[in-house]
Amino acid sequence: MTKLALSRPIFIFVLVITTILIGLMSYSGMRKENNPEVNFGTVVVTTAYPGAGPEDVNQLITRKVEQAVSGVSGIREVQGQSQEGISVVTIQLELGVNTETAVNDIRTKVDGILNSIPKDARKPVVAKFDNSSTPVLTLAVSSSTLSSRDLRDLLEDKIVDKFSQVNGVAQAQISGGDLREIQIRIKKDRLLQYGIGISDVLTAVQSANANVPGGKFVSGGQDVSVRVKGDFTKTSDIEAVVIKVSDPNNPQAKAKQVPLGAVAEVVDSIQERSRMARLNGDDTVVMSIQKTKEGNTVEVNTAAKVLITKLEAQYPIKFTAAFDESKTVDEALKDVQFSLFFGVFLVAGIVYIFLHNFRGMLIVALAIPTCIFGAFIVMRAVGFTVNTLSMLGLSLAIGVLVDDAIVVLENIFRHLKMGEDPRDAAVNGRNEIGVAALAITLADVVVFLPIAFAGGIAGQFFKSLSLTYVFAVLFSLFVSFTLTPLLAARWYKKGEDIEHPSGWFAIWFEKRF
Repeated sequence: MTKLALSRPIFIFVLVITTILIGLMSYSGMRKENNPEVNFGTVVVTTAYPGAGPEDVNQLITRKVEQAVSGVSGIREVQGQSQEGISVVTIQLELGVNTETAVNDIRTKVDGILNSIPKDARKPVVAKFDNSSTPVLTLAVSSSTLSSRDLRDLLEDKIVDKFSQVNGVAQAQISGGDLREIQIRIKKDRLLQYGIGISDVLTAVQSANANVPGGKFVSGGQDVSVRVKGDFTKTSDIEAVVIKVSDPNNPQAKAKQVPLGAVAEVVDSIQERSRMARLNGDDTVVMSIQKTKEGNTVEVNTAAKVLITKLEAQYPIKFTAAFDESKTVDEALKDVQFSLFFGVFLVAGIVYIFLHNFRGMLIVALAIPTCIFGAFIVMRAVGFTVNTLSMLGLSLAIGVLVDDAIVVLENIFRHLKMGEDPRDAAVNGRNEIGVAALAITLADVVVFLPIAFAGGIAGQFFKSLSLTYVFAVLFSLFVSFTLTPLLAARWYKKGEDIEHPSGWFAIWFEKRF
Protein backbone atom coordinates (compact mmCIF):
# COMPACT_ATOMS: atom_id res chain seq x y z
CA MET A 1 0.00 0.00 0.00
CA THR A 2 2.90 2.35 0.80
CA LYS A 3 4.62 1.57 -2.51
CA LEU A 4 1.37 2.36 -4.34
CA ALA A 5 1.12 5.69 -2.52
CA LEU A 6 4.71 6.60 -3.44
CA SER A 7 4.26 5.61 -7.08
CA ARG A 8 0.83 7.28 -7.43
CA PRO A 9 1.09 10.44 -5.31
CA ILE A 10 -1.53 12.39 -7.28
CA PHE A 11 -4.04 9.58 -6.78
CA ILE A 12 -3.46 9.62 -3.01
CA PHE A 13 -3.73 13.43 -2.79
CA VAL A 14 -6.96 13.40 -4.80
CA LEU A 15 -8.28 10.55 -2.63
CA VAL A 16 -7.54 12.47 0.58
CA ILE A 17 -9.09 15.71 -0.71
CA THR A 18 -12.14 13.80 -2.00
CA THR A 19 -12.52 12.09 1.38
CA ILE A 20 -12.50 15.45 3.17
CA LEU A 21 -15.01 17.02 0.74
CA ILE A 22 -17.41 14.05 0.82
CA GLY A 23 -17.02 13.96 4.59
CA LEU A 24 -18.05 17.62 4.81
CA MET A 25 -21.12 16.95 2.66
CA SER A 26 -21.96 13.88 4.73
CA TYR A 27 -21.73 15.89 7.93
CA SER A 28 -24.00 18.63 6.62
CA GLY A 29 -26.51 16.05 5.34
CA MET A 30 -26.77 14.04 8.57
CA ARG A 31 -29.55 14.68 11.07
CA LYS A 32 -28.54 16.59 14.18
CA GLU A 33 -29.93 15.12 17.39
CA ASN A 34 -29.28 15.47 21.09
CA ASN A 35 -29.09 11.71 21.65
CA PRO A 36 -28.86 8.66 19.37
CA GLU A 37 -32.01 6.82 18.40
CA VAL A 38 -32.99 4.28 21.06
CA ASN A 39 -35.77 1.72 20.76
CA PHE A 40 -37.04 1.14 24.31
CA GLY A 41 -39.14 -1.86 23.25
CA THR A 42 -42.24 -0.31 24.79
CA VAL A 43 -45.73 -0.22 23.26
CA VAL A 44 -48.57 1.78 24.82
CA VAL A 45 -52.30 1.18 24.23
CA THR A 46 -54.37 4.21 25.26
CA THR A 47 -58.18 4.18 25.35
CA ALA A 48 -60.31 7.17 26.34
CA TYR A 49 -63.67 6.48 28.03
CA PRO A 50 -65.10 9.92 28.95
CA GLY A 51 -67.16 10.06 32.14
CA ALA A 52 -66.27 6.57 33.37
CA GLY A 53 -64.76 5.96 36.81
CA PRO A 54 -61.51 4.04 37.39
CA GLU A 55 -63.34 0.80 38.32
CA ASP A 56 -65.49 0.83 35.18
CA VAL A 57 -62.45 1.66 33.01
CA ASN A 58 -60.51 -1.22 34.56
CA GLN A 59 -63.35 -3.74 34.22
CA LEU A 60 -64.66 -2.79 30.79
CA ILE A 61 -61.47 -1.81 28.96
CA THR A 62 -58.12 -2.33 30.71
CA ARG A 63 -58.57 -6.00 31.56
CA LYS A 64 -59.89 -6.81 28.09
CA VAL A 65 -56.92 -5.12 26.43
CA GLU A 66 -54.49 -6.95 28.74
CA GLN A 67 -56.07 -10.31 27.94
CA ALA A 68 -56.08 -9.59 24.20
CA VAL A 69 -52.42 -8.58 23.91
CA SER A 70 -51.06 -11.26 26.27
CA GLY A 71 -51.16 -13.77 23.40
CA VAL A 72 -48.69 -11.79 21.27
CA SER A 73 -45.26 -13.44 21.12
CA GLY A 74 -42.22 -11.57 22.41
CA ILE A 75 -43.96 -9.77 25.29
CA ARG A 76 -42.05 -9.62 28.57
CA GLU A 77 -44.46 -7.64 30.72
CA VAL A 78 -47.93 -6.09 30.52
CA GLN A 79 -48.91 -3.34 32.93
CA GLY A 80 -52.33 -1.67 33.00
CA GLN A 81 -53.39 1.62 34.58
CA SER A 82 -57.00 2.69 34.94
CA GLN A 83 -57.80 6.32 35.69
CA GLU A 84 -60.93 8.37 35.47
CA GLY A 85 -61.89 8.44 31.81
CA ILE A 86 -58.77 6.75 30.44
CA SER A 87 -57.09 3.34 30.23
CA VAL A 88 -53.34 2.97 29.63
CA VAL A 89 -51.80 -0.45 29.00
CA THR A 90 -47.99 -0.49 28.78
CA ILE A 91 -46.40 -3.48 27.03
CA GLN A 92 -42.69 -4.22 27.46
CA LEU A 93 -41.14 -6.36 24.72
CA GLU A 94 -38.32 -8.86 25.00
CA LEU A 95 -34.88 -7.77 23.81
CA GLY A 96 -34.32 -8.40 20.12
CA VAL A 97 -38.03 -8.47 19.22
CA ASN A 98 -38.91 -6.53 16.07
CA THR A 99 -40.91 -3.59 17.41
CA GLU A 100 -42.75 -2.84 14.17
CA THR A 101 -43.97 -6.45 13.90
CA ALA A 102 -45.01 -6.47 17.55
CA VAL A 103 -46.93 -3.20 17.15
CA ASN A 104 -48.84 -4.61 14.17
CA ASP A 105 -49.66 -7.81 16.07
CA ILE A 106 -50.82 -5.84 19.11
CA ARG A 107 -52.94 -3.56 16.94
CA THR A 108 -54.58 -6.61 15.35
CA LYS A 109 -55.39 -8.09 18.76
CA VAL A 110 -56.82 -4.78 20.00
CA ASP A 111 -58.97 -4.38 16.90
CA GLY A 112 -60.42 -7.80 17.64
CA ILE A 113 -62.00 -6.62 20.91
CA LEU A 114 -63.55 -3.39 19.60
CA ASN A 115 -67.03 -4.93 19.67
CA SER A 116 -66.67 -5.97 23.30
CA ILE A 117 -65.71 -2.58 24.77
CA PRO A 118 -68.31 0.15 25.46
CA LYS A 119 -69.55 2.02 22.43
CA ASP A 120 -69.01 5.32 24.24
CA ALA A 121 -65.30 4.57 24.52
CA ARG A 122 -63.00 5.94 21.84
CA LYS A 123 -60.99 3.66 19.62
CA PRO A 124 -57.79 2.44 21.35
CA VAL A 125 -54.59 4.07 20.12
CA VAL A 126 -51.56 1.75 19.78
CA ALA A 127 -48.19 3.49 19.67
CA LYS A 128 -44.59 2.51 20.29
CA PHE A 129 -42.49 4.62 22.62
CA ASP A 130 -39.02 5.80 21.65
CA ASN A 131 -37.01 8.96 22.12
CA SER A 132 -38.25 10.33 18.78
CA SER A 133 -41.86 10.31 20.02
CA THR A 134 -41.31 13.15 22.47
CA PRO A 135 -42.04 16.74 21.33
CA VAL A 136 -39.13 18.66 19.84
CA LEU A 137 -40.91 22.00 20.21
CA THR A 138 -43.49 23.04 22.80
CA LEU A 139 -45.23 26.37 22.20
CA ALA A 140 -47.36 28.45 24.55
CA VAL A 141 -49.94 30.31 22.46
CA SER A 142 -51.65 33.42 23.81
CA SER A 143 -53.79 36.27 22.53
CA SER A 144 -54.69 39.70 23.90
CA THR A 145 -57.95 39.87 21.94
CA LEU A 146 -59.27 36.30 21.71
CA SER A 147 -60.92 34.39 24.53
CA SER A 148 -59.44 31.06 25.59
CA ARG A 149 -62.19 29.20 23.73
CA ASP A 150 -61.85 31.26 20.55
CA LEU A 151 -58.08 30.84 20.67
CA ARG A 152 -58.33 27.08 20.89
CA ASP A 153 -60.93 26.97 18.11
CA LEU A 154 -58.61 29.04 15.91
CA LEU A 155 -55.70 26.69 16.58
CA GLU A 156 -57.75 23.57 15.87
CA ASP A 157 -59.46 24.92 12.75
CA LYS A 158 -56.62 26.77 11.01
CA ILE A 159 -53.24 26.52 12.74
CA VAL A 160 -52.62 22.85 13.55
CA ASP A 161 -52.88 21.71 9.92
CA LYS A 162 -50.30 24.33 8.87
CA PHE A 163 -47.76 22.93 11.33
CA SER A 164 -48.54 19.35 10.27
CA GLN A 165 -47.62 20.31 6.70
CA VAL A 166 -44.10 21.40 7.72
CA ASN A 167 -41.51 19.00 6.32
CA GLY A 168 -40.40 16.56 9.01
CA VAL A 169 -43.35 17.16 11.39
CA ALA A 170 -45.26 14.01 12.39
CA GLN A 171 -48.07 15.74 14.26
CA ALA A 172 -49.02 18.84 16.23
CA GLN A 173 -51.16 18.44 19.35
CA ILE A 174 -53.09 20.98 21.40
CA SER A 175 -53.74 20.98 25.13
CA GLY A 176 -55.11 23.51 27.58
CA GLY A 177 -57.59 26.30 26.95
CA ASP A 178 -61.38 26.11 26.92
CA LEU A 179 -62.93 23.42 24.75
CA ARG A 180 -66.42 23.95 23.34
CA GLU A 181 -69.13 21.68 24.71
CA ILE A 182 -72.83 21.58 23.92
CA GLN A 183 -74.71 20.69 27.09
CA ILE A 184 -78.25 19.28 27.13
CA ARG A 185 -79.62 20.09 30.58
CA ILE A 186 -82.60 17.83 31.21
CA LYS A 187 -85.65 19.17 33.08
CA LYS A 188 -86.82 16.21 35.15
CA ASP A 189 -90.31 17.54 35.74
CA ARG A 190 -90.87 17.91 31.99
CA LEU A 191 -89.67 14.36 31.39
CA LEU A 192 -92.17 13.07 33.90
CA GLN A 193 -94.89 15.22 32.36
CA TYR A 194 -94.41 13.71 28.89
CA GLY A 195 -93.46 10.26 30.12
CA ILE A 196 -90.04 10.37 28.44
CA GLY A 197 -86.94 8.51 29.67
CA ILE A 198 -83.30 9.61 29.45
CA SER A 199 -82.66 6.78 26.98
CA ASP A 200 -85.37 8.19 24.67
CA VAL A 201 -83.60 11.58 24.64
CA LEU A 202 -80.22 9.95 23.97
CA THR A 203 -81.59 7.81 21.11
CA ALA A 204 -83.30 10.78 19.47
CA VAL A 205 -80.17 12.96 19.60
CA GLN A 206 -77.91 10.21 18.27
CA SER A 207 -80.30 9.42 15.41
CA ALA A 208 -80.67 13.07 14.42
CA ASN A 209 -76.89 13.60 14.48
CA ALA A 210 -76.14 10.57 12.28
CA ASN A 211 -74.07 10.79 9.12
CA VAL A 212 -74.70 7.55 7.21
CA PRO A 213 -74.66 6.24 3.61
CA GLY A 214 -77.98 6.52 1.80
CA GLY A 215 -77.22 4.23 -1.12
CA LYS A 216 -76.91 5.10 -4.83
CA PHE A 217 -79.12 6.13 -7.72
CA VAL A 218 -78.49 6.37 -11.46
CA SER A 219 -78.58 9.79 -13.09
CA GLY A 220 -77.52 10.43 -16.66
CA GLY A 221 -75.93 7.00 -16.90
CA GLN A 222 -73.76 7.63 -13.81
CA ASP A 223 -73.92 6.17 -10.31
CA VAL A 224 -74.43 8.93 -7.72
CA SER A 225 -73.72 8.19 -4.06
CA VAL A 226 -76.05 9.61 -1.42
CA ARG A 227 -75.32 10.33 2.24
CA VAL A 228 -77.86 11.26 4.89
CA LYS A 229 -76.20 14.05 6.86
CA GLY A 230 -77.69 15.05 10.19
CA ASP A 231 -74.76 16.94 11.72
CA PHE A 232 -75.84 19.72 14.07
CA THR A 233 -74.61 23.19 13.18
CA LYS A 234 -76.30 25.29 15.90
CA THR A 235 -78.11 24.80 19.22
CA SER A 236 -81.52 25.42 17.66
CA ASP A 237 -81.00 22.27 15.54
CA ILE A 238 -80.65 20.26 18.72
CA GLU A 239 -83.68 21.91 20.34
CA ALA A 240 -85.75 20.94 17.28
CA VAL A 241 -84.90 17.25 17.58
CA VAL A 242 -88.12 15.27 17.81
CA ILE A 243 -88.57 12.69 20.55
CA LYS A 244 -91.19 10.09 19.71
CA VAL A 245 -93.27 8.98 22.72
CA SER A 246 -95.51 5.92 22.44
CA ASP A 247 -98.50 5.32 24.69
CA PRO A 248 -97.74 2.12 26.67
CA ASN A 249 -101.46 1.56 27.17
CA ASN A 250 -102.19 1.82 23.47
CA PRO A 251 -99.26 0.57 21.36
CA GLN A 252 -101.29 0.92 18.15
CA ALA A 253 -101.79 4.65 18.69
CA LYS A 254 -99.66 7.14 16.81
CA ALA A 255 -96.58 8.19 18.80
CA LYS A 256 -96.47 11.71 20.14
CA GLN A 257 -93.73 13.99 18.82
CA VAL A 258 -92.11 16.16 21.49
CA PRO A 259 -89.32 18.62 20.59
CA LEU A 260 -86.21 18.32 22.72
CA GLY A 261 -86.47 22.00 23.64
CA ALA A 262 -89.69 21.22 25.53
CA VAL A 263 -87.94 18.91 28.00
CA ALA A 264 -84.38 20.26 28.09
CA GLU A 265 -82.26 23.38 27.80
CA VAL A 266 -79.50 23.32 25.18
CA VAL A 267 -76.52 25.46 26.19
CA ASP A 268 -73.45 26.29 24.11
CA SER A 269 -70.87 26.10 26.88
CA ILE A 270 -67.29 25.06 27.59
CA GLN A 271 -66.00 21.71 28.78
CA GLU A 272 -64.94 21.32 32.39
CA ARG A 273 -61.17 21.39 32.47
CA SER A 274 -59.27 18.29 33.57
CA ARG A 275 -55.90 19.91 32.75
CA MET A 276 -54.62 23.45 32.77
CA ALA A 277 -51.67 25.05 30.98
CA ARG A 278 -50.10 28.21 32.38
CA LEU A 279 -47.13 30.36 31.40
CA ASN A 280 -45.79 32.97 33.80
CA GLY A 281 -48.99 32.61 35.83
CA ASP A 282 -51.36 33.21 32.89
CA ASP A 283 -53.68 30.71 31.22
CA THR A 284 -52.44 29.61 27.83
CA VAL A 285 -52.96 27.01 25.12
CA VAL A 286 -50.05 24.64 24.53
CA MET A 287 -49.09 23.23 21.16
CA SER A 288 -46.63 20.30 21.07
CA ILE A 289 -44.84 19.42 17.84
CA GLN A 290 -43.41 15.97 17.21
CA LYS A 291 -41.06 15.17 14.35
CA THR A 292 -40.99 12.09 12.19
CA LYS A 293 -38.35 9.46 12.83
CA GLU A 294 -36.42 10.70 9.79
CA GLY A 295 -36.88 14.37 10.67
CA ASN A 296 -33.96 16.62 11.59
CA THR A 297 -34.66 18.34 14.93
CA VAL A 298 -32.80 21.53 14.01
CA GLU A 299 -34.34 21.78 10.53
CA VAL A 300 -37.87 20.99 11.78
CA ASN A 301 -37.72 23.65 14.51
CA THR A 302 -36.20 26.21 12.15
CA ALA A 303 -39.01 25.65 9.63
CA ALA A 304 -41.59 25.84 12.43
CA LYS A 305 -40.18 29.19 13.60
CA VAL A 306 -40.44 30.58 10.05
CA LEU A 307 -44.11 29.52 10.02
CA ILE A 308 -44.64 31.10 13.45
CA THR A 309 -43.44 34.47 12.16
CA LYS A 310 -45.98 34.31 9.31
CA LEU A 311 -48.83 33.23 11.60
CA GLU A 312 -48.16 35.99 14.13
CA ALA A 313 -48.41 38.53 11.31
CA GLN A 314 -51.64 36.95 10.03
CA TYR A 315 -53.54 36.29 13.29
CA PRO A 316 -53.81 38.12 16.66
CA ILE A 317 -51.78 35.46 18.47
CA LYS A 318 -48.34 35.17 20.02
CA PHE A 319 -46.17 32.06 20.24
CA THR A 320 -43.68 31.58 23.08
CA ALA A 321 -41.27 28.64 23.01
CA ALA A 322 -41.62 26.83 26.33
CA PHE A 323 -39.26 24.07 25.16
CA ASP A 324 -37.01 24.04 22.11
CA GLU A 325 -34.93 20.90 21.69
CA SER A 326 -33.03 22.41 18.76
CA LYS A 327 -31.36 24.83 21.20
CA THR A 328 -30.36 21.92 23.42
CA VAL A 329 -28.98 20.07 20.39
CA ASP A 330 -27.07 23.14 19.15
CA GLU A 331 -25.56 23.86 22.55
CA ALA A 332 -24.57 20.24 23.17
CA LEU A 333 -23.02 19.84 19.70
CA LYS A 334 -21.18 23.17 19.97
CA ASP A 335 -19.65 22.08 23.26
CA VAL A 336 -18.51 18.77 21.81
CA GLN A 337 -17.27 20.41 18.60
CA PHE A 338 -15.25 22.93 20.62
CA SER A 339 -13.71 20.07 22.58
CA LEU A 340 -12.99 18.31 19.28
CA PHE A 341 -11.22 21.25 17.65
CA PHE A 342 -9.44 22.20 20.85
CA GLY A 343 -8.19 18.62 21.08
CA VAL A 344 -6.87 18.80 17.50
CA PHE A 345 -4.82 21.94 18.20
CA LEU A 346 -3.64 20.57 21.54
CA VAL A 347 -2.46 17.31 19.96
CA ALA A 348 -0.72 19.21 17.15
CA GLY A 349 1.02 21.45 19.69
CA ILE A 350 2.22 18.56 21.82
CA VAL A 351 3.49 16.73 18.72
CA TYR A 352 5.46 19.82 17.70
CA ILE A 353 6.97 20.18 21.17
CA PHE A 354 8.30 16.64 21.22
CA LEU A 355 9.20 16.24 17.53
CA HIS A 356 10.85 19.69 17.36
CA ASN A 357 9.82 19.76 13.72
CA PHE A 358 7.10 21.76 12.01
CA ARG A 359 6.99 19.48 8.96
CA GLY A 360 6.57 16.42 11.15
CA MET A 361 3.82 18.12 13.14
CA LEU A 362 2.00 19.01 9.91
CA ILE A 363 2.24 15.43 8.59
CA VAL A 364 0.82 14.06 11.81
CA ALA A 365 -1.85 16.78 12.07
CA LEU A 366 -3.12 16.11 8.53
CA ALA A 367 -4.09 12.63 9.63
CA ILE A 368 -6.73 14.03 12.00
CA PRO A 369 -9.13 15.77 9.56
CA THR A 370 -8.69 12.97 7.01
CA CYS A 371 -9.75 10.36 9.57
CA ILE A 372 -12.58 12.45 11.04
CA PHE A 373 -14.18 13.29 7.70
CA GLY A 374 -13.66 9.72 6.53
CA ALA A 375 -15.58 8.59 9.61
CA PHE A 376 -18.43 10.98 8.70
CA ILE A 377 -18.78 9.23 5.32
CA VAL A 378 -19.24 5.83 6.95
CA MET A 379 -21.51 7.28 9.65
CA ARG A 380 -23.93 8.61 7.06
CA ALA A 381 -23.75 5.39 5.04
CA VAL A 382 -24.85 3.31 8.06
CA GLY A 383 -27.57 5.81 9.06
CA PHE A 384 -26.00 7.40 12.14
CA THR A 385 -26.95 10.89 13.29
CA VAL A 386 -24.68 13.65 14.54
CA ASN A 387 -25.31 13.58 18.28
CA THR A 388 -23.42 14.08 21.51
CA LEU A 389 -22.41 10.41 21.71
CA SER A 390 -21.09 10.08 18.14
CA MET A 391 -19.16 13.35 18.48
CA LEU A 392 -17.80 12.14 21.82
CA GLY A 393 -16.55 9.04 20.02
CA LEU A 394 -14.58 11.27 17.64
CA SER A 395 -13.24 13.30 20.56
CA LEU A 396 -11.97 10.14 22.22
CA ALA A 397 -10.35 9.02 18.97
CA ILE A 398 -8.29 12.20 18.39
CA GLY A 399 -5.39 11.13 20.57
CA VAL A 400 -5.36 7.66 19.00
CA LEU A 401 -5.57 8.94 15.40
CA VAL A 402 -2.03 10.29 15.53
CA ASP A 403 -0.48 7.23 17.20
CA ASP A 404 0.09 5.28 14.00
CA ALA A 405 1.35 8.36 12.14
CA ILE A 406 3.83 9.25 14.91
CA VAL A 407 5.22 5.72 15.15
CA VAL A 408 5.63 5.45 11.37
CA LEU A 409 7.15 8.93 11.07
CA GLU A 410 9.68 8.34 13.87
CA ASN A 411 10.91 5.18 12.19
CA ILE A 412 11.19 6.97 8.83
CA PHE A 413 13.32 9.60 10.62
CA ARG A 414 15.66 6.83 11.82
CA HIS A 415 16.13 5.47 8.30
CA LEU A 416 16.77 8.96 6.91
CA LYS A 417 19.45 9.47 9.57
CA MET A 418 21.03 6.20 8.41
CA GLY A 419 21.55 7.79 4.98
CA GLU A 420 18.75 6.11 3.08
CA ASP A 421 16.97 7.77 0.18
CA PRO A 422 13.68 9.41 1.35
CA ARG A 423 11.65 7.02 -0.79
CA ASP A 424 13.46 3.93 0.57
CA ALA A 425 13.29 5.32 4.10
CA ALA A 426 9.53 5.76 3.78
CA VAL A 427 9.03 2.18 2.55
CA ASN A 428 11.48 0.53 4.98
CA GLY A 429 10.37 2.63 7.92
CA ARG A 430 6.74 1.73 7.40
CA ASN A 431 7.47 -1.96 6.69
CA GLU A 432 9.43 -2.41 9.90
CA ILE A 433 6.64 -1.27 12.20
CA GLY A 434 3.67 -2.06 9.93
CA VAL A 435 2.68 -5.13 11.93
CA ALA A 436 3.08 -3.22 15.20
CA ALA A 437 0.88 -0.36 13.92
CA LEU A 438 -1.72 -2.87 12.77
CA ALA A 439 -1.65 -4.58 16.18
CA ILE A 440 -2.07 -1.24 18.01
CA THR A 441 -5.04 -0.28 15.85
CA LEU A 442 -6.74 -3.66 16.13
CA ALA A 443 -6.28 -3.57 19.90
CA ASP A 444 -8.21 -0.28 20.00
CA VAL A 445 -10.89 -1.75 17.77
CA VAL A 446 -11.23 -4.87 19.91
CA VAL A 447 -11.74 -2.75 23.02
CA PHE A 448 -14.52 -0.56 21.59
CA LEU A 449 -16.23 -2.80 19.03
CA PRO A 450 -18.02 -5.11 21.53
CA ILE A 451 -19.82 -2.10 23.03
CA ALA A 452 -21.74 -1.71 19.76
CA PHE A 453 -23.16 -5.22 20.07
CA ALA A 454 -24.09 -5.05 23.74
CA GLY A 455 -27.75 -5.80 24.40
CA GLY A 456 -30.41 -3.61 25.94
CA ILE A 457 -30.90 0.13 25.91
CA ALA A 458 -27.30 0.81 26.95
CA GLY A 459 -26.02 -1.03 23.88
CA GLN A 460 -28.24 1.03 21.57
CA PHE A 461 -27.25 4.23 23.34
CA PHE A 462 -23.47 3.72 23.07
CA LYS A 463 -23.47 2.05 19.65
CA SER A 464 -22.83 5.30 17.78
CA LEU A 465 -19.98 6.21 20.16
CA SER A 466 -18.12 2.91 19.77
CA LEU A 467 -18.59 2.49 16.01
CA THR A 468 -17.69 6.11 15.27
CA TYR A 469 -14.49 5.59 17.25
CA VAL A 470 -13.75 2.39 15.32
CA PHE A 471 -14.38 4.06 11.93
CA ALA A 472 -11.96 6.89 12.72
CA VAL A 473 -9.25 4.56 14.07
CA LEU A 474 -9.39 2.30 11.00
CA PHE A 475 -8.99 5.36 8.76
CA SER A 476 -5.92 6.34 10.81
CA LEU A 477 -4.30 3.02 9.91
CA PHE A 478 -4.93 3.69 6.22
CA VAL A 479 -3.47 7.21 6.52
CA SER A 480 -0.32 5.97 8.30
CA PHE A 481 0.31 3.48 5.48
CA THR A 482 -0.28 5.98 2.63
CA LEU A 483 -0.34 9.72 3.32
CA THR A 484 2.25 9.77 6.14
CA PRO A 485 5.11 8.00 4.25
CA LEU A 486 4.21 9.86 1.04
CA LEU A 487 4.57 13.29 2.67
CA ALA A 488 7.72 12.20 4.56
CA ALA A 489 9.35 11.05 1.30
CA ARG A 490 8.57 14.41 -0.34
CA TRP A 491 9.32 16.81 2.52
CA TYR A 492 12.59 15.33 3.89
CA LYS A 493 16.03 14.83 2.38
CA LYS A 494 18.53 12.03 2.42
CA GLY A 495 20.79 12.08 5.49
CA GLU A 496 18.74 14.76 7.21
CA ASP A 497 19.20 14.55 11.00
CA ILE A 498 15.72 15.34 12.24
CA GLU A 499 15.97 13.78 15.68
CA HIS A 500 18.42 16.40 17.02
CA PRO A 501 16.99 19.85 17.73
CA SER A 502 18.12 22.83 15.70
CA GLY A 503 15.99 25.74 16.90
CA TRP A 504 16.51 27.64 20.15
CA PHE A 505 13.27 26.39 21.66
CA ALA A 506 14.01 22.80 20.71
CA ILE A 507 17.56 23.02 22.14
CA TRP A 508 16.25 24.60 25.38
CA PHE A 509 13.49 22.00 25.69
CA GLU A 510 15.89 19.12 25.04
CA LYS A 511 18.32 20.34 27.71
CA ARG A 512 15.60 21.19 30.19
CA PHE A 513 13.55 18.02 29.89
